[in-house]
Amino acid sequence: MDAVSYDRSEHVDALDERIIHCLQVAGRAPFAVISEVLGVSEQTVSRRYRRLHGAGLIRVVGLVNPVPMGQTAWGVRLRCRPSATLEIARALARRDDVSWVSIAAGGTEVICVLRARSDADRNALMLDQLPRTAQVHGIDAFAYLHVFRASTTNDWRLGERFLSDQDTARLVAAQPAYDGRLDSLSPEDEALVQVLGSDGRASYARLAAATGWSEGRVARRLAQLIGAGLIYLDVDLVMPRLGMTTSALLSLSVEPAHLAAIGEAMARHDQVVFVGATTGRSNLGVNVVCRSADELYRFVTADLGSQTGVSHVETTLIATTLKQAGSALEDGRLALPVSRR
Repeated sequence: MDAVSYDRSEHVDALDERIIHCLQVAGRAPFAVISEVLGVSEQTVSRRYRRLHGAGLIRVVGLVNPVPMGQTAWGVRLRCRPSATLEIARALARRDDVSWVSIAAGGTEVICVLRARSDADRNALMLDQLPRTAQVHGIDAFAYLHVFRASTTNDWRLGERFLSDQDTARLVAAQPAYDGRLDSLSPEDEALVQVLGSDGRASYARLAAATGWSEGRVARRLAQLIGAGLIYLDVDLVMPRLGMTTSALLSLSVEPAHLAAIGEAMARHDQVVFVGATTGRSNLGVNVVCRSADELYRFVTADLGSQTGVSHVETTLIATTLKQAGSALEDGRLALPVSRR
């Protein structure tokens, strides 16, 4: 694939990283509160966010949490004919039940996450559509049994942990308060979910226009859905533009007695963006982002190598990512995906 060039105006500096960090803590925190926490003007925060968003380097998205909906996330690895790998990856990226679509180095394997709304939908893809695709030579599917780090659990943060507990509380408190009642998604929420999927920071006025509700009702309902864990806010980033140019999937075989401890230990590392216990030949999946191949080497040999109970590690380098949690990647920039079922 051709290298992507970037304009110098898209440079990400330390203040940009801190703004992103604040948004990872509280995706809908007002710019005024973020500016107070960072000690800069509200105009500066707003201007920098607009620049980052306009350049396709950051997108805040609101997504349905599959766990309370009774959905199981599945990892899928497809071995493909080299000439068809990109086409298959693009087709999967267009599906609204598929996220994190990547092509492994070597160009013969597509890796993705499937969050089917039902067992029937899952089986239709994995037992019918994919096996009948002539360009797919093999399928490896595994369920995520427990997540140690993800957007909904112990989320990864960009840069150093500079926020105090008080600052974190201020950011979180700036969002609508949750009344503590449990709830579930209803068909009435569909319009709200659709807008949040395209822009997790959409204004109450925009959400009200989409739903036909009052802004007050929108604010209360959004607080309810986020507070109950039915909707979560994620921040999609173009990792290479933040200096993380080496991405890899580590498939670990861990002795069962050590699985929880190693999963929790991996979730504490700055290079780790996702950790989950899985079914299949290996039983722990670890996604890492590093600034170089040498940093990845040090992580595998020192950080991972110091863990007791790991019997095997398979390291798969990621060549390119076509889709993240809620954003497509086009020419190295984030975009709203064109979805279909």
